[in-house]
Amino acid sequence: MMFSRPSYAIGLDIGTTSVKAVQASIRSGRLCLERVGYAEVSPEQMNEDPTMAQANAVSEALERMPVSQSFVVGALPGQAVVIRYKMFPEYEGAALEQAVQTEAAQNIPYEMSDVMLDWSMLDQVAEGDKSKMKVLMVAALYDNITNRVLIADAADIQYGALSVDSLALADAAEGCDFLRVGESVALINLGAANTSIHFIKDGISNFIRDVNWGARDCVQAIAKSRRCDLKQAQREMLEAGAEMGTPEEPPPLPFDEAPDASAESNEAPALKAMGGNPLDPLGEELDAMGGGSPAPEISSASALSAPGDEKTVKELVGPPLQKLVGEIRRSFDYYEQQLYEHPVDRVVISGGIAEFPLIAETLTDELGLNVEVANPMDSALILRSGSDAGLMSEQPAQFMVAVGLAARGASQL
Repeated sequence: MMFSRPSYAIGLDIGTTSVKAVQASIRSGRLCLERVGYAEVSPEQMNEDPTMAQANAVSEALERMPVSQSFVVGALPGQAVVIRYKMFPEYEGAALEQAVQTEAAQNIPYEMSDVMLDWSMLDQVAEGDKSKMKVLMVAALYDNITNRVLIADAADIQYGALSVDSLALADAAEGCDFLRVGESVALINLGAANTSIHFIKDGISNFIRDVNWGARDCVQAIAKSRRCDLKQAQREMLEAGAEMGTPEEPPPLPFDEAPDASAESNEAPALKAMGGNPLDPLGEELDAMGGGSPAPEISSASALSAPGDEKTVKELVGPPLQKLVGEIRRSFDYYEQQLYEHPVDRVVISGGIAEFPLIAETLTDELGLNVEVANPMDSALILRSGSDAGLMSEQPAQFMVAVGLAARGASQL
């Protein structure tokens, strides 16, 4: 138990294939990165005992951090929660609390006794001659929260707070000074199995959507065509990325084997219960919520023995990337046309696959927008000497969620 005020905040991003940790403090009013941690989740152990597999990776990632002196902030994946934006009259105190509870009961597709509800007032908006309050409501099933707490317990740590990975993107972008007044920015985090799209307007959260697309889709497309296992397919993708301009020795992308046995396997009902929205997952997305069919694990010796007219890696990952572009277009159209919002000015992508050059290239060509790869090391953050920042320098974009969680925790110091 922590009896004294913590000196640091730790953002802990637990994925199915890796764990990213960032220890931070506040110096001269800016977020300072004190230490960085990274560990891969054992795919073999993940299949046998996902809780212990992730807990062991958490312990490794936090090995050099003073956890007992830190406020630890974890995150639930976006598809494990229900997020709603609602407008309310200018209530105060208990009246606003009651109004939020009533609205949540009508809009959250679960019994209120089964969820933990949190909310925050985002902005005051003028509607005619009246002023209304824009409120963000977040509801998470207790089962999903318990899964995260079990991992923490197994790693012998305690959370000071739990956030949501898509919301952490906004905190990271603010801490890194990536946002500009007057702009609508789309923050897109590309995970192993899912992608979150968070629209920020004038620095304020405005709309979030999570889609069932991840880096695994590209790897499986290569594995199927080459008739090789996923590791060999991943290597081919890395080699192709190097030829397109990535570093000569890129680190492993944060996906490996099939993460179907994850502790987050109960996330699908949250999506299935949200019917009636034009942005509901497509039928094939719901079928794939369990992770999709794993690619055939054929000996990698056959990987390069296909006929000379075989497709290039760029051609193979084209269809999965087009699916991603299609989902992002649907999200943009809904945001701009259905919500009557200002068109998106800029796109910032993050996640382990964000630095694969074809991602930004495809999104730029298809969306006609400036697409930036998030780099917290080239931002307003202060990097303390000896902070192990080298771990982040290899693939900085995949640490954005952890940076955002640390920023959230640092605000509590």
